[in-house]
Amino acid sequence: MIKMHKPKIPLRQVIGIGLSLMFVLTLWGANRWANYRHIFEVKEIAISGYKILDKKDYQEIVDQFDIRSIHDVKMKKIAETIEANPFVKAARVSRRFPNQITINIVERKPLAILNMDSFFMLDGEAVVLPDHEYSQNTLVPILSGFNTALDLYPEGEQTYSIKVKEAVSILNKLASGYSTLYENISELTLNSHEEYVIILTDRPTRVILGKDDIFSKLNILKNFEEALGQRQLTDYRLIDMRYKKQLVAREWS
Repeated sequence: MIKMHKPKIPLRQVIGIGLSLMFVLTLWGANRWANYRHIFEVKEIAISGYKILDKKDYQEIVDQFDIRSIHDVKMKKIAETIEANPFVKAARVSRRFPNQITINIVERKPLAILNMDSFFMLDGEAVVLPDHEYSQNTLVPILSGFNTALDLYPEGEQTYSIKVKEAVSILNKLASGYSTLYENISELTLNSHEEYVIILTDRPTRVILGKDDIFSKLNILKNFEEALGQRQLTDYRLIDMRYKKQLVAREWS
């Protein structure tokens, strides 16, 4: 009986085949990994909510982080860096898989402009906003007659001026509960007796609020205007509210 011998494959050939197969698998795996990584490369950074600053101002902040993959996004750090800008009240950074970043901005809305050598805007929290071209176009009341010491108005922080804080609270009250008057205010000033005086836009009607019980007086003023019917506050040259529970109105002569 003749024995059949199986052909033997040389060890060197086996090793060669194994290495070749391993090389092919490595290339295949690397290609798959590259494609996988490519999916998560950031294709778009969507920024919304800005009105005062330009999109490029925010883009410059984001570019500092050299974001390539969506996994590289340091959301908290980016938000904190954006919020360091005085005009930004809050920023929210989020990821949208596979390759988009969204940044929602809440800017501080100017409530008034402080009349000094340099114009400062103030928001509803009495935070000082730097001089900006936006202040030349926005229609908000001007605050005048207040202390002009620059150290009272640190940019990006709440003003240290007690009187300016009071003025901001008055404007907040008007903006939320008596918007027609707020929108018609040209100036809120502090006179030499430290009394608050409103000067209207349509005609320079002066409303002297005095020093105390300002919010109560604003309610009285609102009721007075509603009772005027067809007439308006600007039909009067002066409205004096320094007296308790009464209002003295003087018409234009």
